[in-house]
Amino acid sequence: MGRLPAARTHEEQSRLRASLTAWFFGASILAIGPASAPGRERSPRTVLRPHFKERRDVANRPRALVSQWVQPNRLVYIKEELDKAGVEVVQAPFQNEAELLEVARDVEGLFENPVRITREVMAQLPNLRVLCAAGIGVDRFDVEAATDLGIVVVNLPRVFHREVAAHAMALLLGLIRKVTVLDAGIKAWAKAPTGPSWPRMPEGVPHHHIYGETLGLVSFGNIARVVATLARGFEMRVIAYDPYVSQAVADDYGVQMVDLDTLCRESDFISCHSPLNKQTWHMMGEAQFRLMKPTTLFVNTGRGPVVDEAALIRALREGWIAGAGLDVLAVEPPPANNPLLTARNCFITPHIAWATHAARARLMQIAVENLRAFLDGHPVNVVN
Repeated sequence: MGRLPAARTHEEQSRLRASLTAWFFGASILAIGPASAPGRERSPRTVLRPHFKERRDVANRPRALVSQWVQPNRLVYIKEELDKAGVEVVQAPFQNEAELLEVARDVEGLFENPVRITREVMAQLPNLRVLCAAGIGVDRFDVEAATDLGIVVVNLPRVFHREVAAHAMALLLGLIRKVTVLDAGIKAWAKAPTGPSWPRMPEGVPHHHIYGETLGLVSFGNIARVVATLARGFEMRVIAYDPYVSQAVADDYGVQMVDLDTLCRESDFISCHSPLNKQTWHMMGEAQFRLMKPTTLFVNTGRGPVVDEAALIRALREGWIAGAGLDVLAVEPPPANNPLLTARNCFITPHIAWATHAARARLMQIAVENLRAFLDGHPVNVVN
C-alpha cells in the first residue's frame, strides 16, 4: 500500500495549523472540531495559552522529552539548538505507558519514543502539543486521536530512505547468494574438517540467478524507488503495487505498476516497503504467499505487522516460497521461541536497516528543524 491517507479534510488541516500559530504567538483557544458535539467532551487542549514571548523565561519554557534511545552526543546537539528556540529538552528512560506518563506529565513535545502513544496516553498528557516520529513511520502514534485532540504529528521523510534501500538489497543479495548458509557451513567445517576441501553449496539449497529476474515492490514510496534504481544495475524487471502511485510516476523509474496478486504471481523476488496502518495490517498473508513461486525470495524492511507472521512461517516450512530476509518482525524483540529465529531459509537483522552514523546525524538535524518550524507557527512534515 502507499502512504497514509489524509486523516482530515484540507479545511480541518488549515484550522489545525492556524490554531497552532495562534497558540505560540498570542492567546488562543486550541480546539479541533466542534467541542459541543453530542456525547463529546471538550478536548483537554481547549485551554487558554499565554503569549509565546512570555514563555521564554526559564520557568515557563516549553519542554520536549526525548527517550533513552537518543545518544549522548546527539542529545547535546538537540539541547543546544532547541535552547536557542526557547525550548527545554529533557531526557528520561521509559519502556512502558506507566513510565512514560510519570516523566511526561508536563511536556509539550515528544520525540523518538519506544512506547505506543494511544488516545488514552494522550488524554493524560494535557500539555502535549507535538509528536515527532524518528523516521517516516508513524504507527507508534494514534494519528486519528492526535488529530481529535489538537496534537500535531510530524515525521522525518527522506532521512533513511537510501540506507533502508541498501539494506533491502543486502538482504536480497544475501538470500540469492546464500551468504549465511555458506558461512555457517564453512564455520561448521572449520570446527570438524571432513576432508581437504571445504564444503560447497549444501545439498538441496537452490542457487538463484539475479540478472533479468523480476523484482516486485510492495509500496512504491521513497525507499522502494531507490531499490528500483539499484535493481536496474542488475538488469532486473521491476514491478510494483501501490494504489496511491500512478503509472506516470512509475515510468520515471522504469517500473510497471500492477495489482498485488499479479505482483505475487510474477515476481522472483519481493521486497516489502509498506507503512503500517489499518489497511496494510497483514496485507501479506496466506493468500499472497500461496500465489508466489516456490523459488520466490521475500524481503521485508517496512513494518513487521504488515506480514501475517504465522502465514510466513508456514510458507517457509512448507516450501511455498524459498526464503525470507527480515529487518522487521511482528513483535520486537521477538520471543525466543519464534520459529523464524531458527528457520534455515530465513535470516533476520534487528530493525537496523536505517542506522548509519550519517543517518543518525541527519535525523537529529531534521527533528530540530521540525520543532523549530512548529514553534514558528509553520509546522512541516505534518501527517495529520
